[in-house]
Amino acid sequence: MARGLFVGLTSVDIFNVVDTHPLPNQKIKARHQAVSAGGPAANAAVAFCSFGNDTDLLTGIGRHPTGALAFEDLRSHGVRVLDYSAHPDKLPVLSSILIDASSGSRCVVYRSPQGRTLCLDQRHGCPVEDYQIMLFDGYYLEQAVAVARAARGGPITVLDGGSWKEGLEELLPFIDYAICSADFRAPGCNSIKDLLAYLENTGMRGSAVSQGAEPIIYCCEGEHCQLPVPQVEAIDTLGAGDILHGTFCHHILTNPFSRSLELAAYSASHSCLSYGTRDWIVNR
Repeated sequence: MARGLFVGLTSVDIFNVVDTHPLPNQKIKARHQAVSAGGPAANAAVAFCSFGNDTDLLTGIGRHPTGALAFEDLRSHGVRVLDYSAHPDKLPVLSSILIDASSGSRCVVYRSPQGRTLCLDQRHGCPVEDYQIMLFDGYYLEQAVAVARAARGGPITVLDGGSWKEGLEELLPFIDYAICSADFRAPGCNSIKDLLAYLENTGMRGSAVSQGAEPIIYCCEGEHCQLPVPQVEAIDTLGAGDILHGTFCHHILTNPFSRSLELAAYSASHSCLSYGTRDWIVNR
């Protein structure tokens, strides 16, 4: 069993699965509803923990009653929450998710976590030597950089690059592996080739760009390759990228980079065969 630290965003996700997207002013019944913790780091932490790993999530949720929904979901899946919210009385980040059962597509409405911070300092009580791997999703960058800097030369560090965030260049020198979405655009990068070169120049051991159902493009030791992903009849793609990152963190501890991507892509694709971000665990 490994121990991992996941640093980043936790939201409260409210899911509604409908037969089709509603028209303006239309009321429709949901065929399925659920509430869980969401956010890149939180979902990745649950995925990592599902393999029997000891998992800590360093995040900001606070003590607003709505946040208890996220706490309970994470606790029920074995994730230990290290809550350092600097705004404990504020409503946590909420996401309303509408999933169209006819196509598997989803709409997400949320409020940006911009402006939220953690009260964490470098004496955060999480000795880096206790962990074999750490993942950062780009949120709470000030504290993320402090933790990643302290981890240099110790645990493996992974970046979930969902979108470029101001100040992210300060974190990149401390990252071993980055898996980015097709929406991730570093300064001066106009293509995936540009992005992989940019990331390689930071000194990373490997980097990749996921493209949904299209092949993953990755670079390792200067070599650019494509990795086809399993094709499935998706009913819900929500959180597939987060699951890709969490399962990658599990596999990279014992496998080469390319094999870890392959195994993680399998889990991510098959998570799209069930609704929400949790049922895939019991269905795999």
